[in-house]
Amino acid sequence: MAGWSALLVVALLNGTLRQLVTQPLLGEQAARRLATLLLLVVLTSWAWWLHHRWPIRGPGAAWAIGGVWVALTLGFEVGFGRLVEGLSWSAVFADYDLTAGRIWVLVPLWMLVLPSVVRLLQVETRYPVGRR
Repeated sequence: MAGWSALLVVALLNGTLRQLVTQPLLGEQAARRLATLLLLVVLTSWAWWLHHRWPIRGPGAAWAIGGVWVALTLGFEVGFGRLVEGLSWSAVFADYDLTAGRIWVLVPLWMLVLPSVVRLLQVETRYPVGRR
């Protein structure tokens, strides 16, 4: 939960940076894509650090962490969008429309698999094949 809370803060700062800086310079579509890619890099770095600090014990735990992160993220996006901003359902899910050139769907998908990927990569780095 603490790991996801930090991700929430980073995501909000990323969105603010997009709205105030990159969107006026690049336009909405390009700024949204850049913000998504930037967030994927930050998510990966954060998960790498978290796993290095507090190793995930097994594959089941890694998938559970990813599932919780996705559930919390989608719950926050829907709750904030609908209850705080008063957005329609179509507006809430607009960023997930690949046919409109939106790639935000990569964020929850990556969050789901990221703990497992990081765990596998760090285990392989510590114990390469042949040295196990």
